[in-house]
This record gives sequence, C-alpha cells and structure tokens, in this order.
Amino acid sequence: MEKAKFNYDYSKILWMKMFLARPDFENNRSDVLINFEHALDIIKAVDSITQKIPKIIYLVGWQGLGHDDTYPEMNTINPSLKRECDATAKESLLWLVENAKKYNTVISYHGNVADAYKASPTHNDFVRESAILMHSDGTQAVIEAFNGRAAYKTSYKQYWESGLFKKIFDDFCETVPVREAGTVHLDNFCIAENMFPRTDLTQQNEARNKMLDYVMSLGIDVTSEYTYRELPYRADASHHPVRNYYWLYEKNLPVGHWKDSPVHTLGRIPAVWWMSNMTIDDCINIPPEQFSGYLNDAVLKTVFYGTMHGEDIWMNNGIDREVWVPLFIKEFCTHHIPYVYLNRCKRLSYKQDGENYIVSFSDGVESTGKTKTITKNGIVLKTGNDVILPVTEDNEIFAAFSENGRSGEWNMPDAVFETADVYNITDHGNEYICTLPVTDKKITLTLKAGQAVAIKAKA
Repeated sequence: MEKAKFNYDYSKILWMKMFLARPDFENNRSDVLINFEHALDIIKAVDSITQKIPKIIYLVGWQGLGHDDTYPEMNTINPSLKRECDATAKESLLWLVENAKKYNTVISYHGNVADAYKASPTHNDFVRESAILMHSDGTQAVIEAFNGRAAYKTSYKQYWESGLFKKIFDDFCETVPVREAGTVHLDNFCIAENMFPRTDLTQQNEARNKMLDYVMSLGIDVTSEYTYRELPYRADASHHPVRNYYWLYEKNLPVGHWKDSPVHTLGRIPAVWWMSNMTIDDCINIPPEQFSGYLNDAVLKTVFYGTMHGEDIWMNNGIDREVWVPLFIKEFCTHHIPYVYLNRCKRLSYKQDGENYIVSFSDGVESTGKTKTITKNGIVLKTGNDVILPVTEDNEIFAAFSENGRSGEWNMPDAVFETADVYNITDHGNEYICTLPVTDKKITLTLKAGQAVAIKAKA
C-alpha cells in the first residue's frame, strides 16, 4: 500500500475531542460545559499528566450555540464561550489557540459537512442545487433529528459540483485558524444515496474523495467519526435512519456485510473516533500510521488498545480536577501508552483461541488480549492494569501505574539509563519522590492503588 503523507502521525500522538457546549434552542442560549478559559485549565492539567507529549484537541460546540448547530456552515464562533475580558469570542478563541501551544497542544475544530439544517442561510442554495437528499418526487428528505430539529443530509456529488463545499469550507477557514492547525475533525462523513437526482454510492464516494482531496490540498488532515465501508443501499444498523430512508424505495434491501467493502477513505482519513468495522486481519495489514483510532470491538481493543477518549471523561464527570484527573490518569496509562508503544512495532501475525487473540509484533513484542498482557522477549511489561512502559520514543521517560497497588520489581527492557528520578504524576506537575537504580533493566517500586509515577533518566 502506498503511504499517504499526513501532517501528524495519529498513532503516536494523543488526540481527543473536548465538548464545550450544546444548544438550548427553546431559550435561545448555549448550555456551556467548558468555556475557552476552562479549556486552557484542562489543557494545562493534561499536559502535566501526559509528560508534555504532543497533543491535538478538537473543540466540539465551538460554533453557533453549540454542538450540531449551524451545519453545514461553520462561520460563527459561540459567543457564550468567550472570556469576560475579551470583546469577542474570536479573540478568546485565538487566545486559547496561542496559549495551548505552551502546553504542547494544537487546537483544532470539530465540524460537519454531512448534516444540514433549515436555519442555515445557505439552505435554499442546497435545495436549488439538489445538494441535500431528496425523495424521488424532488421533496427534501428529513433523515435524522438533533437537538430537537430536523436534520437533512447533504448529497456529496451535487454538494461538490455546485461549488457549495468549497464556499462553505473556505468560509470556515476564514473563521478559525484551521489551516494553522493542519488538522480538522469532520464528523459523521457517511454516504447516503440520493433519490433525486439519483446518485448512487459510487458517485457519492467519488465526490467525498474530491472533498477530502480539496481539504488536503489546503494543508489540512481530515480525521472523522467512523470507518467508512459503505455498501449500496446499506446502513449497518437495522434502525439507522438512512436505512429507513432506503426502505421507502427498496423493500428488499441487498444483503451484504461491511467486510465485503474496502475502507473507502483509506489514504485520505488517517484517524477516526470510532474505529468500527475492522477485522483482526485489517488491524494486522493496515499500518496504524495510515489508519488508527478507538477500536469499538471489545476483543480487538484488549489486544491493540487504541486512541483514548478524553471527551467522555469531562462530559460524564465534569471539570472538577479531583474527580476527572484520576480517571484520566488511569485511561492514559492503561490504554493510550500501551497503544502508542505497540504502534512503534510492525504488526506481524496473530494466533486465535476462541475470542482471545495473541498478536506478535516486531522487536519480540507480544500482546495477549484475554489477560491484557504485553511482553517483550518474554518479559512482562503490562498485565491487567499494572503497566510500566516508555512514554517517549527516546525511552528517556517511562510511566508506571497500578490499579490496585503493587510492590516489587518492574521490568524496563527498553530503559536507556541506569539511574532514575521517580516522580508522582499529578495534574499540576511531577512531584519528586526519590532516585532509584535501574539494575539489569529492572526497577523496584511500591505503588498505591491508582498511583502513577514518571520514571526519568537522571540528569
């Protein structure tokens, strides 16, 4: 497979979404969970926890009154997110962008070019150009509903050929510094076939590829929501609204499985939020630097891990550090660090025992799903939620974590140092504990339940 060139290797950095706000249309207001000022406070804490590794944060609900507002247009910054000391929300956003850089974080944006709402100023243009899904009689098709409003789906062929996509995306680039970020998250970029004018899967996919190529021509990577393996007249879930739309025109929908389709956007979309519709063979054969994300399949996730989601931690638990920080530390140490470590290696082969996979990687690394174990040349680096692995590619910084507490020797076969400074990992910086020898690539540690430590080469 020819490797596409992207601005970032998403298999080796931490990229997350941050949900800022949702619309309250009934009261014409924005329900804010995290404003721009709070966002920077979280970014500072995350930088401390993650030992200052590179990060990308995609802001969700930065536009209009919040998440799923204004689409397909993305040219209004949510005024409820601004700082009190700033005149405009854009001024506050630019403040966040610049200050996040101090904490090794690129700020980018969650957008959507697949959904459309009647409230959008360009809605009549979409209707005129047949750039939204239509019924066979030429009437607009309501496909879904978000925030209590009817949602239409764009028809990519007409969207592209009409010039509307370029116009809307160029306006978006003028509104926020997405070209500077070099990456954007375009959500829900699924294909839906149009009935009027009849536009099939192949035509829609070709148009989607042209859209992606245009964004890439601006120097911007596109990450997205799903693994796109669409088949004609098919939506995988029986209850999916697009499937219900197809039912109106084809009572005997073709039988097929996503496995029968390639990953249509491979080489154009390097990372997805939900790495759905993947087999073990896909995971072996598609290099993670070309396609990575959060694995939905519970069995595959225990052996390959996958991108961690930070967004749900803040959404479900709020922004009180005493609550979210311990959850974030555990997820970072037991999910993200193992994922990045395995992605250093080439995926070679696998053995299957029922629902258990044992995957062999280069450099003698092996991952066993059933026991959540990672070994290197037979030496245990992770078992269950006890883990010690390098955080940085130069092997100068390691992290160790124990879910229930553990005392004794910990293996460090990748260590490049013989004396280490050990620090407690906290949200406000590393706290020095002691200096210890690393003897025969091992270190003796006592960790309390839920404790994470950074192990650094002594200066």
